[in-house]
Amino acid sequence: MDRVSFYSENDIACGWELDKVIDRINDHSVDKDWRINDVLEFHNILKYLKVERFVEYLEEETCFDSVEYTKKVNAKIGKYIGIKKASVLRVFDEIEFLGTKDFLELIDKYGVYKEISSSDFEAFLGKDNVPLYMVLKHKKIVMYFDDIVKNKIMSNPFNAEVVLSKHIEDKNLNLPPSLKEKDMLKLIGEYIDLDTERVNINVLRKIIHFPASDGLKMTDKLRLSATRKEKEESEKIFNQGTGIESSVSIKYEKGLDEVIKFDTEGSATEASIVVNRDWIEENKDYPTLWNNFIHLFGITDLSARLTMVSKKNEGGTVSSLFLPSGSHLYRNTFTFGFKEMVANAQLYSYIEVLNALGINIENMIEWFFSDYLKDEFSIDDFVVKLPSESSSYFEKCRTILPEIDRILKQYNVLIEDGSIDQELIQISSSSVKVNEVESFISRKYVYPIGGWYETASFLLFSDQSSIFYIPKKEEKYKNYIELIVRDNVTKADFQEYQLQRMQWLFDEKLIFENEDGYIKILDSMTLFILKELYYEDVLNYYHHDVELRKTIDKFEEKGIVKIECSLLTLNEQDYFDFYMNKSKFTNGYDIRNRYLHGTNGNDENQYKNDYYLILKLIIIIVLKINDDLCLMDEKKL
Repeated sequence: MDRVSFYSENDIACGWELDKVIDRINDHSVDKDWRINDVLEFHNILKYLKVERFVEYLEEETCFDSVEYTKKVNAKIGKYIGIKKASVLRVFDEIEFLGTKDFLELIDKYGVYKEISSSDFEAFLGKDNVPLYMVLKHKKIVMYFDDIVKNKIMSNPFNAEVVLSKHIEDKNLNLPPSLKEKDMLKLIGEYIDLDTERVNINVLRKIIHFPASDGLKMTDKLRLSATRKEKEESEKIFNQGTGIESSVSIKYEKGLDEVIKFDTEGSATEASIVVNRDWIEENKDYPTLWNNFIHLFGITDLSARLTMVSKKNEGGTVSSLFLPSGSHLYRNTFTFGFKEMVANAQLYSYIEVLNALGINIENMIEWFFSDYLKDEFSIDDFVVKLPSESSSYFEKCRTILPEIDRILKQYNVLIEDGSIDQELIQISSSSVKVNEVESFISRKYVYPIGGWYETASFLLFSDQSSIFYIPKKEEKYKNYIELIVRDNVTKADFQEYQLQRMQWLFDEKLIFENEDGYIKILDSMTLFILKELYYEDVLNYYHHDVELRKTIDKFEEKGIVKIECSLLTLNEQDYFDFYMNKSKFTNGYDIRNRYLHGTNGNDENQYKNDYYLILKLIIIIVLKINDDLCLMDEKKL
């Protein structure tokens, strides 16, 4: 029998599962004799009966009394458990596939575990279909069988992953009180020491990037051991040809009709870029050379948002499931890595071409702060000193990194006081965090907040939304918005459960039925805002016209968005934190601290790569400051 299962209220399977609930109601299964699998099935049915919109649908389809039905089900489950309390584990072997989770929920809810002997519970934990992590979801059970659960954890090095998950990803897991930090570290060490073919490279990465956590502090020795093992495993993967290869080629040619040609040839892993060298040689004035970072290479978009940052919904929901998770990790996706590869190839090659033309990027940076700011915005005394060309790359890294801090300090003082007092800058020994850098624009960046946005964006744009899949349509669409924009569909094309979810979009006036009965978008400005926020995570308020800003203001009044003031967007702040330090992300590049504390390596090629990275960060700051000042000057804010 295909049993009823409950996953979550918004799961794509809800429609099919509700049809099975209707069958159970109509065939009066509640009045039949029950075995353990019937008990577990009705345990799931009760979860549907707790969701108001599901109850309304079920009542319409069956005309049953949901309140009385719920009471009857609860009473019957309670009676069954009461009879079986002392021997409940004996019926476990009768449970159908995937029933363990529900079984544990029941013995926890009804306190049945108190009737189970230690030997029986130990034998229960040893069964193949009793995953340890499921047991650890139940605090009362774990506490009651403390020593048994501890011994189970320590009996297998692979349980190190459960320990790591507790401290990184799933705070709802419960470890037994008798499991101490020394036990957990011992288990993790045993996992690292396993034969290489048995370890999981993602578990090794969790150990390497383990965050500060209550109850478990990862030792440097374990991190180093995991790092060496991870390197060994990575080399194996790529030597076997099972890794994903990506490549970027960039050339500068004369005689092109276009300024730049960017070709991915339909691939998400390869890019070929050809830049018109004539354009660069014929336009060597500093303003144009700076604008090339935007209009030629797209380091920022036309709304001054950094394009290389990792974004929440980039690459789709499904791909994100395979990423290491946790707020301590920067979302280092394949898409992000490929974008960085393209951006680095463009920036680094551009700097080399400029060098060949006798143009020094360091001079361009100093010109921006000393001449351009003075001529365009009457800003004096903005001091930036970059290393000489004769300096080694190591010396350049050590010299230029503090200049990033000085630039940010000076900009904050400029905003606060209207001018830059160098004595004030010099007297302050504290550094400026990127999230503390201010903006002249009081209403700068628009961010989504609240449940309304989450529901609307999920239904319209997510590839996990359940309302855009129509089997009879030959063309398959990525999401609901693509379906109704590119195709003509009516309500008759959808299943009942899809229409239930879709009704929210009608009620909120996001979609409507036109005169031909086709479902279409009601307001293009609202759609634009939601789409930008979903795919880009942020809007730059004053880069949009007055009418769109009015709609944003209405969103703000309704608590759908918030508007904040800073030089960098939240994503851009994370990008800088990822490269500069490890204070926020344990998988960060940590370039600032490595040179500050002398933990950098002794590789000249690495020094060169690091120097280009530091230049990239300063170039980004220049572009962001210029946009901020241009907006201030244009809007007279």
